[in-house]
Amino acid sequence: MKILDGKKVAEIESLKLKNIVSSLPKKPSLAIIQVGNLEESNKYINNKIKKANELGITTQHIKFDENIKENEIINYINQINPKYDGIIVQLPLPSSLNKKRILDSIDPSKDVDCCNSINLSKFYNDDNPLFIPATARAIKILLDFYEIDIKNKKILVIGESDLVGKPTKKLLSYFSSHVDSTNKKIGISHANNYDVLIVAAGSPKLIKKNNVKNQAIIIDVGITIQDNKMYGDVDFEDVKDIVQAISPVPGGVGPLTVICLMKNLVEKLL
Repeated sequence: MKILDGKKVAEIESLKLKNIVSSLPKKPSLAIIQVGNLEESNKYINNKIKKANELGITTQHIKFDENIKENEIINYINQINPKYDGIIVQLPLPSSLNKKRILDSIDPSKDVDCCNSINLSKFYNDDNPLFIPATARAIKILLDFYEIDIKNKKILVIGESDLVGKPTKKLLSYFSSHVDSTNKKIGISHANNYDVLIVAAGSPKLIKKNNVKNQAIIIDVGITIQDNKMYGDVDFEDVKDIVQAISPVPGGVGPLTVICLMKNLVEKLL
């Protein structure tokens, strides 16, 4: 079994990116908007700020109370659109807010998370999108680094979220002719027919040995924090003896996702 060490790949990509940032005429700037105080959101934001500072990117973390009015956030984003090179709204947002309206208020050229309608339309319908969603990009970089050729492999993406599952299926379909997707409601009983599983269901230890084809390759994108412990969507101990390769949680896709977000920010400035 090979461990697909995303932390190692992220360190290599980070060094490359740091050299690019140091060559720019001015420091790139990133605004991160948070609504509420979710523990997982706090962790993700801290990771982004830490990596940005390490790379030489200036960050501003703006935190709003969960009871803030939708129009107040939109007005704020409209004010800062000209001021920053990149703007992120940390998801999820409280259910009382219209996520689409808020994300669509970000200037498309600053939407480094690739979440607003214009950029998503370009990504799904254009051969030359402005940005590639960070997690999907991280998965492809991880596969490429370990020289895993997916061209003739059957791939199943488990999870069909707008943020991870759908963009991952779209991106990988450029490189493989056989990419399917499913979710927990549809079921995963057929997962053991696939050569590659990309698991982003948000359900701890969902994937067991009986769901996995012998010598399959697994990318575990799931992250759930319970009692200060982090769990992936794959039961690592249960599947480790039959897989060809697997990404761990933590230390797999997560560190690379942060790097890909920063790549989206920096590369548009070149």
